[in-house]
Amino acid sequence: MTYAERVQHWNRLYDQAPEDLRFNVVAGAVVLIGAINMWLTVSIGFPFGLLVILAIAALTAIRLPRALGWVQADPEQPGRARMRIEGADSLYRWNLWYDGLTEAQQNAVLLVVLLGAGVINMLLTIGNGFPFGLLFLLAILALVAVRGPYAAGWLVPPAEPMLGNSPRSALLEQDGSAPPAVTHQAEGVPVRRDQASS
Repeated sequence: MTYAERVQHWNRLYDQAPEDLRFNVVAGAVVLIGAINMWLTVSIGFPFGLLVILAIAALTAIRLPRALGWVQADPEQPGRARMRIEGADSLYRWNLWYDGLTEAQQNAVLLVVLLGAGVINMLLTIGNGFPFGLLFLLAILALVAVRGPYAAGWLVPPAEPMLGNSPRSALLEQDGSAPPAVTHQAEGVPVRRDQASS
């Protein structure tokens, strides 16, 4: 079962529940996980609120794609679903730019992003007591968010840019064909040498 099919399945279960029960189920699950988190924090020093944040992230990962219309029925395989993220043209172009780099350049981009985030994080930690490694972790999550949907094939390629407002450009965009062939050519008139010099 793919991620899109899991999202579709859980959202179908959520939509089938009575409306007055939906909020209670979600809020009850978060409160229960919060109670488990509190017990773990008191007993073994588990980070406070971490499980609650993870639970909210999981609920968002299930509900948000459906709410944004990213989960669609697969036209090639009836009964299956797929992820199609439209409108992320900049994200798609960033990934195309990254794919166009050599392997050494790709490694250099990753190194600059992660090393820059690590250095800034270290300076903030030493100077202001900023949480150690938090900015570095956020940089990794940002890289995954930029690269992951493209690598999974979820991003819809951007539409071709407009060539202009002329009728000819509209025809080119409709069928993508070349301009019509020339039906006749102008005949050349020979030029005398004394006229060419003047």
